[in-house]
Amino acid sequence: MPRRYGADGTRLWNGKTPEEFTEADAYRFMAETEAVLQRKELMDDPAQPAPASGKEEFYLSKKDDVLLTPEQIAAEERRWLFDAPIAELAEVKGVSIDEAVKMRTDAVLQEAVVPITVSVRPIEPQGKLIGFASVNFGGVVIDDFKVVDGKNGIFLGAPSKPDPASRTGYRATVRIPDRATQERINAAGVEAYHAAVEQLVARAQAVRPAPIKEQMAEAVKQAGKENAARPAPAKAKEAHNDR
Repeated sequence: MPRRYGADGTRLWNGKTPEEFTEADAYRFMAETEAVLQRKELMDDPAQPAPASGKEEFYLSKKDDVLLTPEQIAAEERRWLFDAPIAELAEVKGVSIDEAVKMRTDAVLQEAVVPITVSVRPIEPQGKLIGFASVNFGGVVIDDFKVVDGKNGIFLGAPSKPDPASRTGYRATVRIPDRATQERINAAGVEAYHAAVEQLVARAQAVRPAPIKEQMAEAVKQAGKENAARPAPAKAKEAHNDR
């Protein structure tokens, strides 16, 4: 955002004092002042409906000196951040070239979608702890995430190490300040955990020995087949012939 006050407390417009205005700055300042006054007249006019959002509906475009809607302003802001020359971004924001470069870099990094994949090793539940996970964050693999079954569902807790100086006795070794990133990791962790559990169940069923009752039933059935295939005893045949 453009600086509003200088180091000595002098009020600035677009990062400049009136003495630093160029001819273009002067025209823009006059146009912006006129636009502000027009907006105030519109808002003070009882015949004009109040904005639904409670905010001003029209803003001034410093480039064209025209009134724009908030959606148009957002599009213009995006153009400055991503497409406009760095010099224009610096001028519009009232910052140095280096600061403008940093603004663009931060915006690009924030906009980029980093791929996230998670692999999980389920364990016998220990309280709320039900497994451990490795998170591949754009090619960087971080191990020892904790798979926790909390009151709001499964989530991944950051890896930690013992730290006697902390309140809990542990200190997180990975920080995820961005909530959206944490939600993506949690979603991938939930999917990976359920997939790992299904694999374990399928593997256990494949190698599980048949229950005792099933084994006995199979043995009786097999014995019946074998007995049916045997020839009748000789004595039984002789007794039949004597009759």
